[in-house]
Amino acid sequence: MKKSGLLATALLLLTAVIWGLSYSAQADAMNTMQPLFFVFLRYLIGSVMLLPAIFYFKKRPDKKLISGGIICGICLAGGEILQQFGLLHTTAGKAGFLTALYVIMIPVIGVFIKRKSNWRIWIASVLSVIGTCLLCADGTLSTIGNTGDFLMLLCALFFAFQFIAIAKFAPEADSLQLAAVQFFTVAVISGIAALLTGESCSWQSITATAKPLLYCGMIAIGFACTVQVVAQKYVHPATASIVLSTASVFAVIWGWWLRNERYSIQNLIGCAIIFAAVILVQSKSDS
Repeated sequence: MKKSGLLATALLLLTAVIWGLSYSAQADAMNTMQPLFFVFLRYLIGSVMLLPAIFYFKKRPDKKLISGGIICGICLAGGEILQQFGLLHTTAGKAGFLTALYVIMIPVIGVFIKRKSNWRIWIASVLSVIGTCLLCADGTLSTIGNTGDFLMLLCALFFAFQFIAIAKFAPEADSLQLAAVQFFTVAVISGIAALLTGESCSWQSITATAKPLLYCGMIAIGFACTVQVVAQKYVHPATASIVLSTASVFAVIWGWWLRNERYSIQNLIGCAIIFAAVILVQSKSDS
C-alpha cells in the first residue's frame, strides 16, 4: 500500500478512537438535553470551529464544492436523525448492529455506480458486520422487524451514501470547506427537525451539557469528521467504513475504562473480528 494510504488509514483509526469516546459523551448528554437539539448544537459548533482556518487560507468555494457539501450533509443528517428516532423504538443492541450494516451496503451500492470493490473488501465487510453482531448482541437481535429497526436500516443506508458522497467530492475539494458545508447543512436540517418535533432547549440545558457538547462538537465533529474527509481522498469508501467500524470497539474500551461497563466473551470476540477485518482490508490492498 502507498504511504498516503497507510497515513489515511492511521488517520481513520484516530477518528474511530475519538468517535468511540463520543458514544459515552452522547449518553451523558441525553440526561440534560433533547437529542435533535444536541445534534444541531454539536454540528453547529463543528462548522463554526472550521471558519477561522477557512478565512485564514482565503480560498473561495465554488458551486461544485458547495453542492457536494450539501449532498454529504443531507446524507449525514438523514442518518443522524433517523438514528435518534429509531432509538426510541428499538434496543441499543439492535440499533448498533443495524446501523453497522452501512459497511456492507457500500460495496453493494458500488456495484451499481461502477465503483467495484476487491475480494478483500467484500470479506472484510462481512467480517465487520459479524463482529458488530457479536459486539452488539443483547438477546434481541432475533426479533428484528419493528418500526425502529426499519428506521435503523434507513439510517444505515443514509450513512452508506454519505461515505460514497465524500469519496466522490473529497478528492477535488478543499477538505476544510467541504467539511464545513457538510456540518452546517446537518446543523440546519437537525435544527429544523428539532423545532418541528417540538423539542426545546434552554441556556440551563446548554450549560449542563457543556462538556459533552464541546467534546462532540469540537473534537468528534470539528476535528475527527474533518480528518475523515481528508483521509477519504486516498482510500476506497468501503475501506474507510471498515476502518471506522472500529469506533464501536473503541466505544467498548472507553465504556469499560470510564463507565465501568462490563462485556462478555462473545462481545470481545466481536471486537477481535472487527480488528481482523481492518487488518485484512489493509493487507496488500489495491483499492
